[in-house]
Amino acid sequence: MARDALRTALAATVLMLAGCSSSGPPGDLEPPDLFQWAQDRFDAEEYRRAAEGFLAFMVRDPLNPLVDSAQYLAAEGQLRAGNELDAVEEFRRMATNRPNSPLADDAQLGLCRAYLAASPRVTLSQEFTRRALEECQRLLQFFPTTPFREQAEGLMVDARAKLAEKSYEIGKYYQDRRRLAESAIVYFEKSLAEESTGEFLPDLLLRLYRSYRVVGYETEAGVIRGRLLSEFPDSEEARLLLADEDPAAADPAGDVESPR
Repeated sequence: MARDALRTALAATVLMLAGCSSSGPPGDLEPPDLFQWAQDRFDAEEYRRAAEGFLAFMVRDPLNPLVDSAQYLAAEGQLRAGNELDAVEEFRRMATNRPNSPLADDAQLGLCRAYLAASPRVTLSQEFTRRALEECQRLLQFFPTTPFREQAEGLMVDARAKLAEKSYEIGKYYQDRRRLAESAIVYFEKSLAEESTGEFLPDLLLRLYRSYRVVGYETEAGVIRGRLLSEFPDSEEARLLLADEDPAAADPAGDVESPR
């Protein structure tokens, strides 16, 4: 009983604060009107206010059939308002607590989208990028017939591309600044494993080829050599590779550049 009383008091506090706020949802609306108020804010692209309204609706009428929709729209509103981590929490709450909801796969896709939106530039930690990839994989695992498969696969391509670029940049660091070929190889191989397709791929192949040669991995170097020359035959990186093997093949001025 004491716990129920505490929950009631907390809910009343939430509603009172919402009602006192000039920007929050009105505190005197009945649940159907409150849902419509939040929907109107969402349609007007006032996403932060919409999210507040949907969450207040859930507190006010937790057994309403529209709760699933309110939960999802609250999460979507947070995401569109730029509050990616708040969106993650709302999408996760729905995906976890309402796995049988018709909107469960929407929420799972939302988790992937929110984590990827929160992912910073490649020079920073890519933990959110990895989580985005995991959540998209979970969507395809638990909802194999989801209509969002193509969208999820596209997000996975984007996430892998970012992880590949991060590994490439770390490999460059070990190769250029630390002169540690073995460590560079680890990250260059990791980048390739993410199915790199970025503009840096020719440079990645050249760098990996050179690192293999440094440590004496001639078989592996030969494989990468073949890939670079077959996939990017007219690239500057292909010219540099051939110049490595035969300096006389460099341009007459001897201006052989180092990789980026």
